[in-house]
Amino acid sequence: MPTFITGTGVAVPPNVVTNNDLTRIMDTTDEWIRSRTGVVSRRFVDPGTATSDLAAEAILAALGEASLDGDEVDAVVCATMTPDRQNPGIAGAVQHKAGLCNASSFDLRQQCAGFLFGLDLGDMLISTGRASTVVVVGAEVHAGYLPWGDAWEIVLGRSDRSPTSDELALATEHRAWSVLFGDGAGAVVLQQQPTRSLSTLEPEGILKSVLKTDGAHSDLIEVPGLGSAQRPYADSAQIAAGLHHPKMNGGGLYRLAVETMPAAVREALEAAHCKVDDLDLVVAHQANDRILEGARRRLGVDDAVMPSNIAHWGNTTAATLPIAYHEARQQGQVTPGALVAFTSFGAGAHWGALLYREPEADDLL
Repeated sequence: MPTFITGTGVAVPPNVVTNNDLTRIMDTTDEWIRSRTGVVSRRFVDPGTATSDLAAEAILAALGEASLDGDEVDAVVCATMTPDRQNPGIAGAVQHKAGLCNASSFDLRQQCAGFLFGLDLGDMLISTGRASTVVVVGAEVHAGYLPWGDAWEIVLGRSDRSPTSDELALATEHRAWSVLFGDGAGAVVLQQQPTRSLSTLEPEGILKSVLKTDGAHSDLIEVPGLGSAQRPYADSAQIAAGLHHPKMNGGGLYRLAVETMPAAVREALEAAHCKVDDLDLVVAHQANDRILEGARRRLGVDDAVMPSNIAHWGNTTAATLPIAYHEARQQGQVTPGALVAFTSFGAGAHWGALLYREPEADDLL
């Protein structure tokens, strides 16, 4: 029996930060950010709100839509690149905060591709009989990563002071990547349920997946410090050198993402005996609008099939796919029988695609 998505939910923090807000702490403009990324605004949590908090909130929303209680969940798969702390991962905290008392828990660290890999893991758990209900969540709190220090109060409009020269220089130095990101979480409920009709013309639920990894590209985006490759693991010298901040090869990431995501979608379609023209929706990682436009051209679809929502959420890393899919459902884009492709590319490098057919309205009991 196929695996179905029976509920979705999101959690986004209340603090909206526009591009114009960022001009207060760095040398940039709204036009500079929009033209390079497509981002207009993004959300950030207040201090004290952790990734596991957003993840649990999104899970509870998804369970509510699926009319399920937490004790009915057999497993929870958590994808993030911004855990509450370096060790342990967030899965245990999410399991507890969401009240999933009977669920085993998994942490995935495929970064922007984490939710995609989580969907595949959830489907495997269900299709092998190890679970009947699995929740997959992608959640991020990037706020702690961002090199804005005390200037955060300026960004959030809680201080009228101007940034110091050091704050301005640091924020400007890292603007190429820091303007991209926002905080948020999204979750889906996966279940295997009998269908009323076993003679449908098209297979339904999760159909095929293609997952790829090439560690030769692991340095395209990375945090070079604060890890076991260093001795000591963390020290003031690494902080002073900025090794705790991400570094990114933007050109290399663009070329690889634009090539690999469409190729993975085509491979999954071929395995499912489908064509690009059969696709009703492509839920693609919201890295930036340039990558999305390049991927559309490679795949041969328009923005109605591969939409963008990065303008108002920013890049929420592992949360982009579930947030985008939830929005598409809410906006009526996921109609009965629709063929949906999820695709993502993440640091590591990890990428892939997963095909899902929305069941006909009367198929699920």
